[in-house]
Amino acid sequence: MSALSLAAAVAIAFPSANQRLPFVERAYMIGSVPRGTASVVVQGREVEVYRTGAWATLVDVAEGTNTIMVAAGDFSTNHVFVVGARPKPRPPSAAPAPEKKWEKLEYCGDVPKPHPSGKTPQEIAVVIDPGHGGGDTGAVSPHGLFEKNANLLQAEALRAELAARGYRVLMTREDDVALVLGERPRLAHAENADAFISIHHNAPAANGDAAKARWNAVYSWNPLGERLAAAIAGRLSDAFAGEMPSKGSLHANFAVTRNPEIPSCLVEVDFITSPAGEEAIFNHAHRLEAAIAIADGFEDWLRSGRGPLP
Repeated sequence: MSALSLAAAVAIAFPSANQRLPFVERAYMIGSVPRGTASVVVQGREVEVYRTGAWATLVDVAEGTNTIMVAAGDFSTNHVFVVGARPKPRPPSAAPAPEKKWEKLEYCGDVPKPHPSGKTPQEIAVVIDPGHGGGDTGAVSPHGLFEKNANLLQAEALRAELAARGYRVLMTREDDVALVLGERPRLAHAENADAFISIHHNAPAANGDAAKARWNAVYSWNPLGERLAAAIAGRLSDAFAGEMPSKGSLHANFAVTRNPEIPSCLVEVDFITSPAGEEAIFNHAHRLEAAIAIADGFEDWLRSGRGPLP
């Protein structure tokens, strides 16, 4: 069996070969096999294969080099990656680490923009930020598809939906380019935009269960962004209630949301590491459904004015 045909039979997307993970005692592994394969055996345990050929499981690992056998049918491969050393315990007498102070984007002012509820759609500008790009690939799916591409596809669908409703829509990137994280919202600042929406797809921590982790959520940093985040989260929850749970509107210190002037939020549309999530994310009809939900949430926010959270 050649290396090429072996790779086609059993593919491992995460961890990548020789990747170094932080210290964990269990780690998720995701990958793919040809469609129609019923199962793979990972670390001696049978793992069910999703209809697309994707699979996901947790494996027991230890500090240092780990070699995990993955087999499908008559084919097998040893996958090698590294787990970092266990952190040394902090001495009882040691002072706790100082809490990190998160501040607003340095180029933003402190006065929130007036709510745009009185404007016509043509007068309202929305900036959409497809997360990651260039060498920053983001998370990876079981078939080795990058989050940066999923983000751009979803952002393009959202742009088309909002533009069809008459809004002026700008994108922080329209192709596969890297952007400095703190500079991503600058376009919204420069264009005096009315809202900033960053599009992402999630992945669990290294010791999370990729077979089970799948939900959507919308994050914001301050009350100005919370109103927008809550409205979008409500619509996403309704749209995908039968498919995945929703964590709703959550607080986070993400760089792209720390804007005191412009309502800003970050949408985690789905989990790209989930076999079912991967299939949905790269399906055009599903992306359109998500775009409609986000756009509907945006319009709910517009109608809410300065009132209470939706």
